[in-house]
Amino acid sequence: MKRIWERIPLEKRKILTVILIAVALNALTFGLAFPIAFQLPKSSTFARDFSAYYIGEWRLFHNPTQIYYGGTVRRDYLILPRPQTFKYTPSFLIFFAPFLALSYPNALAVFDILQFALIPALAYFVYKLVKDKNLVLASVASVIILVDPLPSLSILYSPHSILKITVNSLGAASFSPGYFCGYMLGNAHVLQATLLVGALYFGYARKPWLSALLFMFGSFDPRAALLALPLLIWYNRHSIVKFVAGSAALLAAANLPFFFYYGVAYSFLNAEVNGNIAVQMYQYDWIPVYSIAALTIIEIATQLHNRRKRTDFPSPPETENIR
Repeated sequence: MKRIWERIPLEKRKILTVILIAVALNALTFGLAFPIAFQLPKSSTFARDFSAYYIGEWRLFHNPTQIYYGGTVRRDYLILPRPQTFKYTPSFLIFFAPFLALSYPNALAVFDILQFALIPALAYFVYKLVKDKNLVLASVASVIILVDPLPSLSILYSPHSILKITVNSLGAASFSPGYFCGYMLGNAHVLQATLLVGALYFGYARKPWLSALLFMFGSFDPRAALLALPLLIWYNRHSIVKFVAGSAALLAAANLPFFFYYGVAYSFLNAEVNGNIAVQMYQYDWIPVYSIAALTIIEIATQLHNRRKRTDFPSPPETENIR
């Protein structure tokens, strides 16, 4: 192991060190948040965010016209005090279907553990995307993606609520509020960050079909997916037709059938148009947003730096062969 480490160039070893420390901090966050996920929620009105996924999936098979209904329905699966409202695209229900084979508490535990188990994959994707970039920018981007230490308050909070939350957050979870809330509430935006960053990596590695596949699965919250689209197109520019065609085909295959199954897709569009989903930003929502923003900024900075180098040191003109 030591020999392998010594063969890695010094600059890349430094980035790897930062990434390993960030993964360790993420593990600490998971260790603090996971036990709280099974405590009774402080809210006397709603259960944790995971309840929205479970009740949405349950209704898909037992009451499909009410998947996007915000409230309790007769003969619902019992989740106390009240399940959250399902707000994601219908394609998420395809991914989540296996969890319905478990009871609600067991499904929550497996889902949270699965999300944390994907962090090494996320770290691998991040390393591959930033290892040849500027050391400082690469280190900052890695910490932002794997720790999420930036402010991540809801944009709907009042100034009084912001002050209250800031004071109350000066505890163990203050260095990673997005991941802490994501693990504690069983929210899927930890998963979405991994899928979208993975889609970026496979585009960068010139594997457009895999990039399209992960992009499709990561599009269950369209806000972060749309933010990732410009960088995805840039990384897939050498195989843009394959990526666009693959993404369109996969998104259609995963969502169009729901237009013909009790109008589930129409219910989703109606919830998007008539609700305020687009502007509801909570702590965990910022994980994929900050991740995509960090990678976009570092890529722009890299391209500008490379262009400046080409301008300052132009390649010598080609000379004609002398016969």
